[in-house]
Amino acid sequence: MLLEDKIHFSYLDTIGCARRVIFRMNQSALKNLVVLMKSRVITLVILNALLLFIAAYGLLGAFWVWQPGADPPQWVPLFGAQSYLRSIKNHGYDATLVYGFLTYRVDIWIDGVQKLGVTRFDWTQFSLILLAVLDSWALIDFLRSRKTGRSRPTES
Repeated sequence: MLLEDKIHFSYLDTIGCARRVIFRMNQSALKNLVVLMKSRVITLVILNALLLFIAAYGLLGAFWVWQPGADPPQWVPLFGAQSYLRSIKNHGYDATLVYGFLTYRVDIWIDGVQKLGVTRFDWTQFSLILLAVLDSWALIDFLRSRKTGRSRPTES
């Protein structure tokens, strides 16, 4: 007796087998999707925390860095906007903080004359704009996937 004579599959057997394979694939794909969504949420939380930390530093932070090119080499401060304003006012000057788009400057008033400060990059505005864009993008992606009723394909 040949092997071909012993094995007979009907169409119903084939459909049932295919259904079981697809069902098992969907279960594993669902598990992969849950793992992927958890990793995306964790990534989003970490990025949000990092951007909020940069925004807080850009506003209130100050730390000292080594400046080897100075004569003599010395430690110099890197200030956030409000810390810089506070340090100037601690030296007895009347100063105002002026914001632009992604920039700020501290103007000093000496004997009623305004001396314009140096324009500096504002990390607070940059990180808050980046935070808004990132969170909006994640929210729109989530709403689109819910609207269509389909999940994004998992990456393997």
